Amino acid sequence: MSLFSVNTNLGALAALQSLNTTQQQLTRAQNEVSTGLKVGSASDNPAIYAISNTINSNIAGLSAVSDSLNFGAQIVTTASNAISQITGVLANLQQTVTNSGQTGLDLSTLQNLVNSDLTQINQFATQSTFTGVNLLTTKGDGAVNTSANIVQGLDGSTFNVANQATTVGGSGAVTLTDALGLTGLSVTANGTTGYQVSFNNNLSVGSFAPASAAATTPAANTDAAFQLTTGTGATAHTYSFEFTDDSATGTNSIPLQTDQNANTTIIAVHINSTTQSTNQITGALITAARANGFGVLQNTDGSLNITGSDVQNASFGTVSAGTYTASTAEGVTTTALTGSQALVSAVQNAVNNANTIAANLGAVSQQITGIQNFTTSLSSALTAGVGALTDADLAAESARLTSLQTKQQLATQSLSIANKQPQSLLTLFQQ
Repeated sequence: MSLFSVNTNLGALAALQSLNTTQQQLTRAQNEVSTGLKVGSASDNPAIYAISNTINSNIAGLSAVSDSLNFGAQIVTTASNAISQITGVLANLQQTVTNSGQTGLDLSTLQNLVNSDLTQINQFATQSTFTGVNLLTTKGDGAVNTSANIVQGLDGSTFNVANQATTVGGSGAVTLTDALGLTGLSVTANGTTGYQVSFNNNLSVGSFAPASAAATTPAANTDAAFQLTTGTGATAHTYSFEFTDDSATGTNSIPLQTDQNANTTIIAVHINSTTQSTNQITGALITAARANGFGVLQNTDGSLNITGSDVQNASFGTVSAGTYTASTAEGVTTTALTGSQALVSAVQNAVNNANTIAANLGAVSQQITGIQNFTTSLSSALTAGVGALTDADLAAESARLTSLQTKQQLATQSLSIANKQPQSLLTLFQQ
């Protein structure tokens, strides 16, 4: 191809191509400077754009997790504040029932104080409802839910904050005073309201397991049992806590007694005599008694103070062929708690239950705080990550923009010169 052609101007074509390339680069640089992004659309970098969109979706999900955690934290805080106030009321209540043993005091006046404190406890509990969730009672004002599910992860996983009334008082607890073992607390009643259960050196794991006819163990084909009776006459009701040894088989394993009726409740206390200690088995009895509405306070000597509404009898023995026989051979003795002694024990048990609730809520609060901190850190890390992938280096882009603007001017000038070059051929045709 001739270099001296008016049909094809190679210099102009080269200059135009350079100018177009520079203009495209300049447009992209200007977009990066104006948006702050080096990857702002799929056309910039399809792979990075897809990854960044996924990360941005996760960041949005973490924001929702954070909102749920904040919401859950307020639910727990509301319940924690209420139980703190209730603990103060329990201190007043303990003072009142302790005074009930003093001769000469008007018991009806003291009972009014007791009733007032119990009412206040339930009021604090029912009013601790936060947006329809109440963790302290199943009868909260405006409560729609008695437990809370809190979202804790991007996968939608949740953890549950249980209703504390049923946690410490069993499924039968309706109000917080039920859960604390205080419902029906009376300084004027003359009946027995509790028993102390003591364990002597004869007590061993074997005491609870069907084994041999030895003096310190139940006979073969029998189960150890602990019985509590509430009320008298037509109102009497027996609770039989039968230790069912899950490790026993064959002739050494018997079913629960079969005489359960309207006036008898049979509760299986599942144990394993081959793996559990005596203290663990005693703990199983405590849990079962509390779950059925009884207050249980463990003393420093290991004995248990068991209180409840009109407890009239307590005994430890064995069950064989559906028949219960009280006995002290297993190393367990029961002594009645009477008067203010039983009342104080009941309130002390309530204080322990309230402390358990406070500790449970505190543990949940710490769990929420830990997840919140992790969620914030993860969100920050993802934000930094997507920034590293998509954010433009504005300092570098500023220098590049200046360079491209200079190249644009040079390309424009070069195109102008190239466009004038064919005119020089006219001189060849001058006469």
